[in-house]
Amino acid sequence: MLIDSLRPILENPFFVKYGLLGLFLNAVFASFVPFPIVVTSTALLLDGQSEIMVFIVMSIGSVIGGVLTYYIGYDGGKVYKILRKTHREEHQQKSFVWLSKYGWGIIFALSLVPILTEIVTVIAGVKKYNFKKFVISMSIARTASAFAAVYFGNMFLQYIKT
Repeated sequence: MLIDSLRPILENPFFVKYGLLGLFLNAVFASFVPFPIVVTSTALLLDGQSEIMVFIVMSIGSVIGGVLTYYIGYDGGKVYKILRKTHREEHQQKSFVWLSKYGWGIIFALSLVPILTEIVTVIAGVKKYNFKKFVISMSIARTASAFAAVYFGNMFLQYIKT
């Protein structure tokens, strides 16, 4: 059956071994290094973990990770200088312009996209964007993203089990 062939892939990641604690750490660290949170959450669902607990832990860890990366950017942009090596100058300027122009909306939108969410949180910190607006928009987006990951992950597992 398909589920049996997927089991080694889903159970292999490092964070899965530690259950909900591993998911929490995965969600926090994914803000710094793009680890696949969806793989960890789906593997925990496959293992029989509660959907609600996976959602709550994933949401909290992701929001904490976002706040941490905001403060990393807030320190004067030392980490942003590392990011600059991977992004061209015009992309950086465009990011600053978009943040100035669209504010919380761009933070919300990019917080829904896995790799861009790390970049936008650091840029918001570098620009010293209003922390309250940042936390609200980022938290709503990351909670919605966690809900979608758990919902569709569970739907996927139900589909392949039948």
